[in-house]
Amino acid sequence: MLYKGEDFKNWNPRYRANFFNSVGGLKSINLMASTSKAGETNLAPFFSVQHIGANPPLLSIIFRPHTVERHSLENFRDLSFATLNAVHQTILEEAHQSSAKYPRAISEFKVVGLQEHCTEFPVPYVKEAKLRIGIKHQAEYVVELNGSIIVIASIEEVDVAEEAILSDGLIEHSLLNTLTVNGLDSYYKPEPYKRLSYARPNEPLKQKPWSKD
Repeated sequence: MLYKGEDFKNWNPRYRANFFNSVGGLKSINLMASTSKAGETNLAPFFSVQHIGANPPLLSIIFRPHTVERHSLENFRDLSFATLNAVHQTILEEAHQSSAKYPRAISEFKVVGLQEHCTEFPVPYVKEAKLRIGIKHQAEYVVELNGSIIVIASIEEVDVAEEAILSDGLIEHSLLNTLTVNGLDSYYKPEPYKRLSYARPNEPLKQKPWSKD
C-alpha cells in the first residue's frame, strides 16, 4: 500500500503518531537520569539515542519541542551532566511507567521503584541497569521544521559487564538482555543473527565470530 502526503493529513492523529514513530524500525531504549539545581532526581525513557562518533566518543539525544516543561532537558542544561541506562527485561515495566508526567518535585526513581546508584559522577545511575553511560552536554541544535532539539553529548564513562564485550570491542547486548522498542510502547528482545566482515570492492564477505577469544 502506497501512502502519500494527503493520506497523512487525513489520518487520526494518534494513528499518524504511531505510524511515524514506528516507520524507522527498532530503536534502543535508555532511561535518562538527571538532577535539578535543587537536587531533585528525574528519570525518563528515551528512544532517540544515536552514535555520533568514537574519537572523541559522542552521541545525540532528541528532545521534543520545549513548549512545555521538559524536566530532563532543563536538568541536563543546568547541570551539564546526565546518565543513560539501558533498559533490560527485568526493569521494563518500571522504565515504561517513568514516562508518566509526574510533577518536578516527585522523583520517578521512587515512584516506579528503581534505585539510585550514586558514584563520583555528578548524577546518579539506575542501580538495576546492566549498561550505564555517563554523559556531558556539549551542544544543541533546534530543528526548524518542528522545533525538536538535538543535543550532542560526550561520553564521559561507561559501566558495563566485561563478559558482554567481545574481543573486538563490540558490546553484545543480548548477553545483557537489553530490549529495543518500536513506536512508543512495543518492546522486542534482540538476538544475534550474523556478523559480517568489513566490505571492500571485489572481495567476498566473510562471517565474523561472536567470540571473546
